[in-house]
Amino acid sequence: MEYLESKKLVHRDLAARNVLVSDDSLAKVSDFGLTKVDSKVSDNAKLPVKWTAPEALKKEKFSTKSDVWSYGVLLWEIFSYGRQPYPKMSLKEVKERLEGGYRMEAPEDCPAVVYSLMRICWEQEPRRRPAFNKLREKLEREMGKHSPGSEGREGTRSASGC
Repeated sequence: MEYLESKKLVHRDLAARNVLVSDDSLAKVSDFGLTKVDSKVSDNAKLPVKWTAPEALKKEKFSTKSDVWSYGVLLWEIFSYGRQPYPKMSLKEVKERLEGGYRMEAPEDCPAVVYSLMRICWEQEPRRRPAFNKLREKLEREMGKHSPGSEGREGTRSASGC
């Protein structure tokens, strides 16, 4: 996603179902059917509502920051072991609740630092959401703190596949 962002491409369908994992456990984004150049308005494609940022749902304004929102939902999917986001909510209810400021709660047993990362991805104002390189840096820093033998090591890159 950091690479797509550097090319000003917006995926618009970032979700667990569109991430493939290689034999050597490297995650790769797939399904570029909705990908567009940054800041383009929707072409009336069917949107994945539960993964789409509020500004994209309301104004059909997509950007790399709307992909960051989707990344937060993807993290929620991962840490909930593949549960459907916004459980028991209709698509209409998701749209209404998001506009009112609702955000999903942390999945059970989700580390607080990961949930805090989800929450910054879900900032209402797109400009307040981090860039993908900042998300990667934060994940690498946090993963490095929790990997075996990482005490005192700087620059641990254990999450480089993210």
